[in-house]
Amino acid sequence: MPDARTIANFVLFQIGWFVCVLSAAAGLNSPAILFTAAFLIIHFRYFPWKLADYRLVLTALFIGVILDSTWSAWSLIAYQAQHIEPIAPWWIACLWINFALTLNHSMSWLQNHRMMAGIFSAIASPVSYYAGSKLGALQWLHPELLVPILAVSWGVTIPVLLTVAKHWRRMEGEQKHAVV
Repeated sequence: MPDARTIANFVLFQIGWFVCVLSAAAGLNSPAILFTAAFLIIHFRYFPWKLADYRLVLTALFIGVILDSTWSAWSLIAYQAQHIEPIAPWWIACLWINFALTLNHSMSWLQNHRMMAGIFSAIASPVSYYAGSKLGALQWLHPELLVPILAVSWGVTIPVLLTVAKHWRRMEGEQKHAVV
C-alpha cells in the first residue's frame, strides 16, 4: 500500500495536469505557473530525494521544452497561450516540471520496469495530448505525423528519465550514508 506522500504526489500531479491544461484552454499561463510553484514548495518541503528531484526537474524541463518546441516548429501542434513561437508555452514547461516530481515518488516503481514504462508512455502520450486538445489547450495540426512522433519521443524519453532518476536517487542515498 502506498504511503500518504506517494498518494499526495500522484494527486498533486493529476490536479496539476488539469490546472495546466484548463488554464491554457483559457489562454492563460499564470494558473499553471502558480500551481507548479506551490507543488514545488510542497514537494521540496515534505519529500525526500531533494537533490535528485532538483536535477530531474531541470533535466525534464530542458528535454520537454525542446520536444514540445520542436513539435510546434514543425507545425505538428499549435499551443494555446504560446507567446513566442515556436517556444513551448509556460504551461507546457509546468507540465514537465510537475511530471518530473513524480519520477522518484508516485512513479518510482517504474524505475525497475523501464521497458513497460516506455511502452505505456508511447501509448499514453498521444492520449494525453489528445485529451488536452479536446479541452482546448492545443490543436493537432498533422495527427498522422504527430501520433507516431509523440509515441516514439515519449517512449524513449520516459525510460531515460526513469534511469537517471534511479541513478541520482541512489547517488543521493549513498551520500547521505557516507562516512566522512
